[in-house]
Amino acid sequence: MGQACLDHLLRVAPLSGPAHRRGPKPSRRLRPRAFRDEDAPALMAGCGQPGTRRAKGKEAGGAWRRTPRGRGGSPSAACEGFFVDKDAASNNEALRGLCGQGKVYEAANLVEVMGRVGQVPDLSCCVNLVRGLANANLTDKAARVLRVAVMSGGVPDIITYNKLVGSLCRNARLPAAVSLLDDMAPSGCPPDVITYNTLLRAMFDRGMPDEAVCFWRDQLRRGCPPLLIPFTLLVELTCASLGSDCALRVIDAMALEGCHPDIVTYNALLNALCRKGGGLPPAAERVVRHLLARGLEPSAVTYNTLLHALCGGGGGRWAAADELIAVMRASPSSPPTVVTYNILINSLCRFGLLGRAIELLDQMVRDGCAPDMVTYNTVLGTMCKEGLLAEAAQILRFMRARGFPLVLITYNILIDALARKGDVAAAMALFDDMVRDGIAPDDITYGSMVAVLCRGDMPERAAEMLRLMSDGGCRIRATTFTLVVRGLCRAGNLDLAIDVLAMMTTAGCRPNPGVYASLLHGVAASGLPREAAKLRRRLVEYQVFR
Repeated sequence: MGQACLDHLLRVAPLSGPAHRRGPKPSRRLRPRAFRDEDAPALMAGCGQPGTRRAKGKEAGGAWRRTPRGRGGSPSAACEGFFVDKDAASNNEALRGLCGQGKVYEAANLVEVMGRVGQVPDLSCCVNLVRGLANANLTDKAARVLRVAVMSGGVPDIITYNKLVGSLCRNARLPAAVSLLDDMAPSGCPPDVITYNTLLRAMFDRGMPDEAVCFWRDQLRRGCPPLLIPFTLLVELTCASLGSDCALRVIDAMALEGCHPDIVTYNALLNALCRKGGGLPPAAERVVRHLLARGLEPSAVTYNTLLHALCGGGGGRWAAADELIAVMRASPSSPPTVVTYNILINSLCRFGLLGRAIELLDQMVRDGCAPDMVTYNTVLGTMCKEGLLAEAAQILRFMRARGFPLVLITYNILIDALARKGDVAAAMALFDDMVRDGIAPDDITYGSMVAVLCRGDMPERAAEMLRLMSDGGCRIRATTFTLVVRGLCRAGNLDLAIDVLAMMTTAGCRPNPGVYASLLHGVAASGLPREAAKLRRRLVEYQVFR
């Protein structure tokens, strides 16, 4: 939609006169009559859904087609006459029985019969029927049951209405969904934020941003409370669809209708702008000026969103990030938080600026902001990548001495780094510390330990690790099994290699021909050529080798 179209849409019109005359010429997909109160009963008219395949016994042309008579079929005319002759208590007992048996179609037909003869159906049965039919996308049938319940004096709950509104939106029946929303307040159940959010998302999903803005404006003019959650969603979706300038114009237009934004609205708009990547967009500055002009104060979330955009993209804008943090330090209401520091530390580490990250960590502590596990794990991971394992171990000891609660990922970072270096003793010591701290190893921990033990010519210990993994229900990769089998074959421990091979098969990992080749080579190298030949013939029988 072009800028001119939105300009015409947001033009302020007098509050008198029909609502549909104040907006632009709407799309054919959502007619003006969909927003009018007098057209609300159109939902119950049973309009068909073109382009959809109708199964036998389902809606066609607005009428419910009866299935063939017999077991499980819809009530015939004679059966309906039977229910007409019964009183309300008997029919409600039959209705509960049909619902209990899962005969949804028959129960819905019975509700319609009771509505025609002026009987009041059981409200709980009607609610369950509407929800079930809405979940099955049988919207016309659900709407007729809902109408009978409401006309009989019942007040369905908001969950039931929202389910039917959602089903109508999923089936591209937005006019009927809007009409149902208009019926909700007179029936004693006004719409909530979920109702409005569902409709707004459906309109944007179908490329109807102008209609969505018009819809929310009309709701405000009809007395809808200025709910901030749907309004914030409208602004965010407008930004994603038409751009930030149009979103700011929507904010100004809705403020004239009494719906004023708060800082959460602007934060959502900034997040929609900045999450596209590529650094801080120029439009973010205009959004910040707009919120300041309205007398709002940026929050920590506002600053963090801007900081994340500054540190992202192809290269970090470190000078601008430092200035932003300086502004936050000077702000009494929005000082830097642990999330603020984590954003900048993570970005510095990602660009290989470990020294600056450590300096910022020291500054963080001096400012009285305690680092959390994300902070330490980010620095530890970068240290391990840079090969600074001694320094990383020193930080780990510092964390343990200060009583900092260590978690699994912290140990996994260091154990993996030690395994890659081949430091078996240090990896085993850290693994033992981990178990003593009461932290259960996972498949990543065991995988790293198996790798370092195999590299250290300790395949027997690696096989023990495999058993621990199997007993603990950890997922074992086929490559881990292969590594241990080859290590055992090189060490001449063929019996244990065969046991590991059996464990591998039991775990559902089919060994590849390379594993069997290593095993055959190990058997032959052990001075057992006959056994090797016999094993090869067996593998040929299993179609492992040709």
